[in-house]
Amino acid sequence: MAADIDYEKPSASREDDSKDYERDGAVDTVNLNQNVEAKIKNPLAGLSREALFADVDRFARENDLQDIRDDLRKGALVAQDPGNCEQVVELDDSERQALKDESEHIYKQPMSLYISIIVCSIGAAVQGWDQTGSNGANLSFPKEFGIWVDPNNPSPNDNRNQWILGLVNSAPYIGSAFIGCWLSDPLNNLFGRRGTIFFSANFCLWPAIGSAFARNWYQLFICRILLGIGMGSKGATVPVFAAENSPASIRGALVMT
Repeated sequence: MAADIDYEKPSASREDDSKDYERDGAVDTVNLNQNVEAKIKNPLAGLSREALFADVDRFARENDLQDIRDDLRKGALVAQDPGNCEQVVELDDSERQALKDESEHIYKQPMSLYISIIVCSIGAAVQGWDQTGSNGANLSFPKEFGIWVDPNNPSPNDNRNQWILGLVNSAPYIGSAFIGCWLSDPLNNLFGRRGTIFFSANFCLWPAIGSAFARNWYQLFICRILLGIGMGSKGATVPVFAAENSPASIRGALVMT
């Protein structure tokens, strides 16, 4: 006979579980258990016009953006209620048309945006080029550096040479995983997105050239470690830079290019 199962009814305290969020003196209560769709509330929704402009003005002062304060105010009004942006009286006809084009002509974007995306795509292709070059070099550098494993002519050093060959081939990924990826966050904080991309581009260029002049496997290993630093730092930055430049309606399509 099946045992009776007593399902515990959620207590009232759990059903009413809520959390207060304080913002500029106003307390907003969010019931975490009832948020079944896990939607994030628009942080600007419900703010009065005066409170919204006060936030914008403070942001402009703190970031030295006073010269575009009026544009920031317009943007905040649109972001507060995107569905009714045409009702914002501060917008002129050209601005309303631009907002309308964002939904009706989603690919009608400035040429500078597409140029940025193309350049970012080249940044992604660099990794493929580096990997192809590294794989192709396996046909020649083991013999040149004396670490070739000849199946027809066994040598006492074959086991050692196999380990060295694997180490050299894994060097870009060692540099990427243990150095480049970890440098990505501090580099972005220090130099910004474009500065980090410039930094990583140098590490993707010069070590590749240096590999062509390597005289032994030690030098090739070091060049590939440096190459991995560039691969790791750019891999976590280029997609973010592309996403930040892309409108939400076509962000997925542009970033995936």
